[in-house]
Amino acid sequence: MGDRIDMYKHLLSANGENPQEPGHDSSVITPTVSNTSRLCNTKCLKNYLPRTVAALLALALVGCALGLFPYIAINSAMENNYVHFLYFAAGALVLITIPISVYGIMQHLLNYYMPQVQKFVVRILFMVPIFSIQSWFSLFFHGAYEYIGIFRELYEAFVLSSFVYYIIELLGGEDELVSKLRRKEAKYGKHVFPIRMIFGEWKMGRPFMMNCKYGVLQYVLVKIVATIVIIPLQSKGLYHSGEWSWTSSYAYIAIIMNLSISYALYCLVKLYHATREDLREWNPLGKFLCIKGVVRAIHSLSFM
Repeated sequence: MGDRIDMYKHLLSANGENPQEPGHDSSVITPTVSNTSRLCNTKCLKNYLPRTVAALLALALVGCALGLFPYIAINSAMENNYVHFLYFAAGALVLITIPISVYGIMQHLLNYYMPQVQKFVVRILFMVPIFSIQSWFSLFFHGAYEYIGIFRELYEAFVLSSFVYYIIELLGGEDELVSKLRRKEAKYGKHVFPIRMIFGEWKMGRPFMMNCKYGVLQYVLVKIVATIVIIPLQSKGLYHSGEWSWTSSYAYIAIIMNLSISYALYCLVKLYHATREDLREWNPLGKFLCIKGVVRAIHSLSFM
């Protein structure tokens, strides 16, 4: 019997376990060097594996963006293969753009202290990766460009509506904004030529806010309706992008869309102009100019 106990202890010792004497409480686990080492290895694996994988992916991304893609683009240009040059030159820019925008998005999500405001900022920041990927895919799948562009245009309308809500939330919500607008001078409700020939003066307060708000949101509705109309027209070959004629459906839709976006941007400018002093603490001018510039540039290109 004693030989069997000694053999059992020897086997436990060989496995790195702590042999227990008879009568010892087996529910109490005595830490051993092997168990501590195994626990330490597990913690290190959990802590450093994601970082290692992220670092490797970042290195691969940087290598493609700054090395592989530019190298292929330059060689393609030297061989007069400008199609491949465009593919890989645009791809390098996309690979640089996406990590920067995703980093900004993650910073807001990790520091989500003002959810009512930051949710609109995150929606606006997503415009960068969505637009860049859509543009890059349009180069590869040129035949499906119109269908790929539909998603970008819908998100563009979504971003514009998000920005007007972003301004409203920065000012404390609709009720607080109405209270601030009532104390503003009446000149902010007057229109420039030729808008004043169509609309009367907007009374400061809730009427002014509602006119600005719905002036922006009407573009979302017009964009959705236009998309629903364009899809069947494209499938039947009745929608020819860039064709300007009295019988072209593209010409009428493009004119309506540009009038709609022009009015939406006008309302956005009116709201910002009336509240710029209240927004001085937040300084959203940079975001406003970026959004206004991108949206206006896209719609100006639609006439070409």
